[in-house]
Amino acid sequence: MDNASAYGAEDCRFESCRGRNSFLQKMPTYQFEAARGPVIIGSLPLKLVFQWAVSMPGVGVVIAFIIGYTIHTSLMYDYEWVCRKVYLPSVSRLLNLPLERIAWNILSLSSVPLQLFVVMRQYILTFSTSPKQQYLRIVLVISSVFQSLFLTLLATVGERESGAFHVAFFSGFSVATITNYTVFTILMKCNVVEAPEHGRRRIFILLALMLVLPIIFVAFILHNVFCIPGTYEAFAIFEYLTIILIYSFHLSNFYLFSDPSQKILVCHRNGKLAPVRI
Repeated sequence: MDNASAYGAEDCRFESCRGRNSFLQKMPTYQFEAARGPVIIGSLPLKLVFQWAVSMPGVGVVIAFIIGYTIHTSLMYDYEWVCRKVYLPSVSRLLNLPLERIAWNILSLSSVPLQLFVVMRQYILTFSTSPKQQYLRIVLVISSVFQSLFLTLLATVGERESGAFHVAFFSGFSVATITNYTVFTILMKCNVVEAPEHGRRRIFILLALMLVLPIIFVAFILHNVFCIPGTYEAFAIFEYLTIILIYSFHLSNFYLFSDPSQKILVCHRNGKLAPVRI
C-alpha cells in the first residue's frame, strides 16, 4: 500500500507523490490577447456593380423620355431651335428639360463611382509586363476618369445653362470615349484569350462610333451656323445611334464581369478579431 502524503503536503518521499509534483510542474499555462486587423464587413458582386454602372444612365434617359412624351409633348416636337422649327427631339434637348433632367442627373451622377470599379477591373484584366502596354493601361485609366468627368459635366451643365460649354463637354466625352474604347480593344487583343466573335464585335462597334461622332458635329454645325434644313434631324438621329453604340460596346464586354467569384469586399481596416492564444 502506498502511504503517500496528502496532495500538497510537504512530505513527498513516495513515487506517486513525486509524479504528481512533476505533472504540476509541466502543466502549460495559456494567455489570450485581443487581436485587431482587417475585417470583411460585406461584399458586392462585380457583375452587379457593372450592371448598375452601365444601366443607371440609360434608365435615366428612358425615364426622361417617358416624362417628356407624357407631360411635355409640345416641347419635343415642332419647336424653334436657333434658326428654324425642328421636328425631332434630340436626346440633349430632352435631358435639359426642367423635369426630365432630374432623373437623368440623379442616376448618371450616381453611376460615376461605380464606373471607377469597372475601370479597376479592366486595368487588372489587361495586366502585362510590356512597358509599352503599361503606358496603354495608364491611358486606359486616364481616359476612363475623363469619361466620367465629362459625363458629370454633361449632366450638370446643359444647353439651358450654356450651349457652348455643353458642346465642349460633349466633345471631350466623345474623345475620351473613343480613346478608352480603342486602348481597351488593343489591350484585350494583346493580353486576353477570348472567343474571336467578342473581338470582332468590339472592333465593329468602335469603328461605327468613329464614323458616327464626326457626323454629329458636322450636322450640329450645319444647323447652328448655316441653318441647312434637315441637319438638326440628322443630328438627333445620330445622337440616338451614338447612345446605342456605346451601350452595345458595354454589353459586348459583359461576359468579362460574369464570374460570380469576383467581388468587391467592404472591409474595416482595424476591426476586432477573435482572441489569439499566446
